[in-house]
Amino acid sequence: MSGQGGSAASSLGRYLPTSDGPLVEVRLLGMPVQLTLDSREHHDGLLRELRLLAMEDDAGELDVPARLVELVDTMSTQRAAARSRRDEELEAALARGEATIDLVEHVPPEVVETVTTLSGLLEECDRFCEQGQLMTLPRPRLVREVTRWFLTQFRDQVQGRPATRWDGPVSLRG
Repeated sequence: MSGQGGSAASSLGRYLPTSDGPLVEVRLLGMPVQLTLDSREHHDGLLRELRLLAMEDDAGELDVPARLVELVDTMSTQRAAARSRRDEELEAALARGEATIDLVEHVPPEVVETVTTLSGLLEECDRFCEQGQLMTLPRPRLVREVTRWFLTQFRDQVQGRPATRWDGPVSLRG
């Protein structure tokens, strides 16, 4: 563990829990730049749709499953705190022609609960997308895999396991 709480940019962006306690170092090794940016683009589109649904639901205009309404509330409202992500670092790496990048994060131990919850929420959103209850397409298989790896790195390293380098493809584009 190292350091104290802070508000530095994090790959977890809005989902990084705040803490004034000790932080744990998490290393994201071989993070695929283009695939991560593709994943974030999909995630941002999903959140835009969920925010629109939340606004419609507030007006009582939706006829959707109750669980989708709960997901809309959780993803678009409860977890919508604006926090800086590390997009600039990824964009710069892409501009330099780098396929992967190693990042170091310092996160509170509470991130384990956060990434576990987030993983489940994303899987549920995928099911609603697959069922056609959302306009957003489900995440491509490779985006799901890199997201799973990414979130698992936080959980595993906070729990004392070593970092695992991403060893899959680096882009959806072949």
